[in-house]
Amino acid sequence: GGVLSVGDLHDPFLVSVHIITDPGNAKTLQKAVDGVLAWIHPELQLFRVSERGAWRRTKRPRSGGPNQPAMAVILFLQEEYGEQQVLQLHQALQRPPWQYHHTERVNGRLLPYMPGSQDFFTLTPGTPLWAVRQVHYGKEIVRFTVYCTHDNYADMVKMYQLVLKRELAQRKGDFCFFVVYSNPDTEIQLSLKRLPKGQNPTPTDSAIMEFRIKDIGQLVPLLPHPCTPISEVRWQTEDYDGNKILLQVSGEQSCS
Repeated sequence: GGVLSVGDLHDPFLVSVHIITDPGNAKTLQKAVDGVLAWIHPELQLFRVSERGAWRRTKRPRSGGPNQPAMAVILFLQEEYGEQQVLQLHQALQRPPWQYHHTERVNGRLLPYMPGSQDFFTLTPGTPLWAVRQVHYGKEIVRFTVYCTHDNYADMVKMYQLVLKRELAQRKGDFCFFVVYSNPDTEIQLSLKRLPKGQNPTPTDSAIMEFRIKDIGQLVPLLPHPCTPISEVRWQTEDYDGNKILLQVSGEQSCS
C-alpha cells in the first residue's frame, strides 16, 4: 500500500537488477517478475529484463555439489494476508517460467505449510534465486541477498557500505543487512551472507545488480577493481567475489 516516494533516503530504486535473457524471452520473464513483486507493491519494478543479441548455449554447472548462485531475492509477506494467499504465491513460483531450484532446512516456521524448510526458485540459469517467507508483524520486505565467500565477507560488507552510503541496520554472525528503502508498509533491504569455508557462490552471469550513486569520482579509488564506463551514466565494476555490478550516476533527475 501507500505511494512510493522518491527522495534521498526514500529512493525505492536505489538498488535494482538487470536480467539478460535469450531473444524472445524478455516479455515473459518481465511479466513473471513484476507479477511476483506486485504482491508487495504494484509499482515495485526493481527488475529490468532485456535480451542479448543471440541465443546462448547454457553452460553446464560445475560438478561438486549444488550450484549456489551468488544472488537471491527473498520476499517477506504479511501474515494477515492469510495462508491462502501466501500459498498462492508459492504455487505461482512453481509454474513456468519459474523453476524449482532446491530446498533448505531452516530453524522455525518460515511458512505455515512448510515447517522447517524453505524452497528456492529461479527463472533461468544465471539469474537469482527467489524465496517467500511470512512475517508476523512489521513491514513487508524485499530482500536482495548477496552470498559471499568466507574469506571476502568482511571486505564485501565494507564495499557495499561505501556504494550504498548506509550504516548496517543489523549484523549478527555471518549475516548482515542494510535498509535501502523504507516507508510505513514496505522495506527494501540488501543483505550479505557469509558462506562456510570452501563453498563458493557462482556469480549470476545473466543478472547484474545496479546501484544509483551521486558521486562516481569519490567512489572509484575506493573500489577493489577498475570501473569501466559503459554509457554516459553507467559504469561497470566487480566486487571482491567477482560479481559484476553497475553504478548509475544519478543527477538531480534520476531517470534511468
